[in-house]
Amino acid sequence: MQYFQRKNQNRIKKKSSQQKLPVQRNHEYRLAVIVPAMNEEDTLGAVLEEINRLNPDELIVIVNGSKDQTASVASEKGATVIQFHYPLGNDVGRAIGAEAANADIYLFTDADIVIKAEQYVPFIVAIENGEDVSLNSIDWITHFDKADTISAGRYFLNHIQGREDLRAENLLTIPHAMSHHVLQEIGVSALVNPMLANSMALQKTKNITVPCTIDVLKMNKPRKNHVAQGNSQLSTAMQRMQGDTLEALHYIVHHGDLDLVDTQVVWDEQELEQCREAWWEDQPKKPVSFVVYIDDHYDASLVTTIAQLQRNETVEVIPVVAGECSVLCWQLEQMKQPYLRLRQIKKMGPAFELGQRLSRGDYCLFHHGFIPLTIYHVAQFVEQAIAHPSALIYNDQEKLFTSLEDMPVFFSGQRLVTMLNQTASVELASLLLPPFLLPKNKAKQIGTPETMQMDLLLENIPMVAGPAVNVQPFLDKFEDELMHDLLLGFRYLFSKTTVRGGFSDEGRRRELLPNLTVEKSGLKIDRWEPSLAYVYTGTSQHADT
Repeated sequence: MQYFQRKNQNRIKKKSSQQKLPVQRNHEYRLAVIVPAMNEEDTLGAVLEEINRLNPDELIVIVNGSKDQTASVASEKGATVIQFHYPLGNDVGRAIGAEAANADIYLFTDADIVIKAEQYVPFIVAIENGEDVSLNSIDWITHFDKADTISAGRYFLNHIQGREDLRAENLLTIPHAMSHHVLQEIGVSALVNPMLANSMALQKTKNITVPCTIDVLKMNKPRKNHVAQGNSQLSTAMQRMQGDTLEALHYIVHHGDLDLVDTQVVWDEQELEQCREAWWEDQPKKPVSFVVYIDDHYDASLVTTIAQLQRNETVEVIPVVAGECSVLCWQLEQMKQPYLRLRQIKKMGPAFELGQRLSRGDYCLFHHGFIPLTIYHVAQFVEQAIAHPSALIYNDQEKLFTSLEDMPVFFSGQRLVTMLNQTASVELASLLLPPFLLPKNKAKQIGTPETMQMDLLLENIPMVAGPAVNVQPFLDKFEDELMHDLLLGFRYLFSKTTVRGGFSDEGRRRELLPNLTVEKSGLKIDRWEPSLAYVYTGTSQHADT
C-alpha cells in the first residue's frame, strides 16, 4: 500500500474566469469525502473537481488495482491517495477510506459518475440537521414490472425491518452520507457490504432519510462482471450482490426484532405406526397421494374436490384435519372418506409430514384446504409429474410477477429463495404457497415447507410450472404467518450454508479491515407433542383408532 498527500491540501487553484464557484455548507462540521477508484482516469478528474467545490476537510481516494493514471489524477486534484496495486473488491476501498478519515460527516460517491457539487448538498445538510444516514432515492424502480432480484431484496429488507417508507432505498446506491455516530455504531468494516451496513444502521438508528433523487443507474458504466457467463443464470456481480442481500438478511434474522419462533414436533412413533398400518390395510395403493391440510379456515369447495377424487383410480386422498371442523368431519364420514385427526397443533408443515409418512404413492401432491382447488388442477399436476418424473411441480404464480409496489412483499423475499436454484428460470415459486407436487423420494425430506424448499433448491431440483392456482386470498389472510415461516427458512438456509447463503464475495479483501464480529441471538423453540388418530368411515374393523 502506498500513501500520498499533496502539499496543496487546501486545493488552492489559480483564479480563472471559467473556475466554478465553491458551494456553501456549514464548516462547523468536518466533512470527509470517500471515493474508491480503479482505472478511472477518464472521469475521476471531473468527479473531484465537483467535490472540491464543497471544500471538504478531507478528500480521500482509494486507488486499487489500477493500471492507468488514476492515482496521478487524484493527487493532482489535491486528494489524499491511498493506493493498492491489486484489486480490493467492491466496496472494500470505501471502508478503508472511512477508517482513514476523521470527520463529523462522511460522504461516499464513486469515481466513474460525475455529480454536480450542488447535488451533494442535501445529503450533507441532512446529517447536519441530525440524521444519521441520508440515502439517494431510486424509488422509480419500484413502479416498473419485474424489477431485478437485488432491488426486490432491498425492498424486502426495509419492509421486515419496519421501514416500509424507505421502499428500495439502500446504501448500495451512491451518493450517500453518514454521521460519525452511526459509523462508530456499525463499524467501518460493515461498509464492505452496503446491504449489511444499511440493515445494521436501521437496527441502530431511526434517523435515516432520503433527501433527494439522483438517477445514477443510467450513468453506470457497463462492466464485464455484470454479464452472466456460460450457462450461469447470474453474472458474478449479481452473485456478489445476492450474497450481500443474504448476508444482510442473516444479520436481521439473528439480531433484528423479528421474534421468530421455530416449531419442533415430536411424534409418538408408536401411535403413528398404528395409524399407518390401519391406513395401509384399509386403503388401496394409488400412484399419487393427495395430502391436504384442513383447519377451521377451509374452503367449502374442498368437499366437492375430495368427492370427485374418491372416484379416481390415480389419486388417493389423505385429509389431515386440525381444529374442530365438525361440519367437514361429518361430511367426510358421510362420504366414507377416511381422514387423520391431528390435535394440539395447527400448522401446515407437520400435517404434510404426517400425510407423507402414510402415503404410498409414487408422488405426493400437497395442499392447504383454504385454497380452492379443482379436480382439473389436480389432473394438471399429475400430467406434469408423468412428463417430468423427477421434478418439483409448483403452483405457477408468475402472473403476479409485477412491480415491487403492487406485488405482495412476500414474493420479494421469496425471489431470494428461488435464486438459490441457479439452473431454473423461476421467480415466484414457493412451497409455502401450495399446491405443489414432489416425487416420493423427495417428499420424504419434508419437515416444513420453509426448510424443504431451501434443501430442494440448493440441490438444483428440476422445477416445472404446474397450473396457476389462485393464492391471493391465502396471502392476504396469512401474510404474517407466511412471512414468519419464510424468515425461519432463511435462518435454516444459513445453518446449512454460510452467512451469504453460499454466494460468492467476488474477491473482496476483507482481511485488510478489522473483523466484524456480531454475536448470534438464540431462537425460540416451541416443542409440540401432537396426538393423532385414524378415523375410518367405511365398514372395516378399524373404526377410530
